Amino acid sequence: MARTRTAGFTLVELMIVIGIIVLLVAVMAVALSGVFSKSEEAQTKATIETLKANIESYKTRWGQAPPTTLRDLGQLMGAPSIGDPNETNVGIETLVIALRSRREQGPYLDGPLFADDTRRVNLDIDTLIDGAFAPTALDIEDATARDLFEIVDAWGNPLVYLNIADVRMGGFRYSVTKADGSTELIQPTEAQDKLRHPTTGSYPTDYVLWSFGENGINEYGRGDDITSWAKYAE
Repeated sequence: MARTRTAGFTLVELMIVIGIIVLLVAVMAVALSGVFSKSEEAQTKATIETLKANIESYKTRWGQAPPTTLRDLGQLMGAPSIGDPNETNVGIETLVIALRSRREQGPYLDGPLFADDTRRVNLDIDTLIDGAFAPTALDIEDATARDLFEIVDAWGNPLVYLNIADVRMGGFRYSVTKADGSTELIQPTEAQDKLRHPTTGSYPTDYVLWSFGENGINEYGRGDDITSWAKYAE
């Protein structure tokens, strides 16, 4: 009498099915990671474009892009004693303060951008130093007038802002406190070298604003950095 096969899967068949499922999950994970990466890149580009528009509005009233440091911003706005207590994230902090000022028909900083606490942070937890009158002189009167905020990219790292005049002189001191708590120094000489056009030797006009990109590594606008200027061909 012939034996009939019991319904169900053999061990080999089960292993094949599990292998196929694992392979499909891996393929989907890779595909989704690419989608998320592109989404984060698009968000960061949108943030930079918003800030570029805000800077242009500021320039129409002040005749120049905001400076790199709070000291220079204070001199421009008549509050020469203001400063940054730790000189960390100083460029983007100065930009935010400049765009928040109501002087000369400001503020210029996009309201929804500043209100978004996933993009507006204070990673190094610092405030304006010296001069209780500074918020009044800068005409920033809300409850967070003295806080030095950064605008961050989609990966949580602060954007880097530099006025091109400071890049040319190379005398700035600038370090970045990143989302993971590590600190990275922006080297003036390397910034001068990397921010120059490789063929013409010219700098982007007025200012530079960039993100370290998905890998979180500063390449001064090269590699996967996301920039306010047209990236150079490499």
